[in-house]
Amino acid sequence: MSQQPQTVGTAHSPGAQAPVEVCAPDLDPADGPDYSAETLDRTAEVFRALAASSRLRILLVLTRGETSVSGIVDETGLSQPLVSQHLKLLRSLHLVEVRRMGREAIYSFKDDHVSHILLDALDHSVEHEDD
Repeated sequence: MSQQPQTVGTAHSPGAQAPVEVCAPDLDPADGPDYSAETLDRTAEVFRALAASSRLRILLVLTRGETSVSGIVDETGLSQPLVSQHLKLLRSLHLVEVRRMGREAIYSFKDDHVSHILLDALDHSVEHEDD
């Protein structure tokens, strides 16, 4: 699946926004992948998990690199039991992974997909704060 830059919007009048370049999937609807109901349900679960600001704060800490539960607690100001509960859910959705270093649990993103979604969504929100 390749992505081709496309320009959308036009700037015809004073004060109008300049055209925006976006990468849109190069998909012909007839050739696009058929996602199963199960895949769509799992994807909806991921977005539900990302809808909680506490989990977003935890994931934002992990965008800076792997860290321990106590490091996440220190960075977010959330309680340790709450952080552990959220991490359990994030692990069950395969968004984060854990490795043991002695008695300490070290968390990180399982892959880069979720960190990109998170950072892109945050950038989008910042861009539209004044709207």
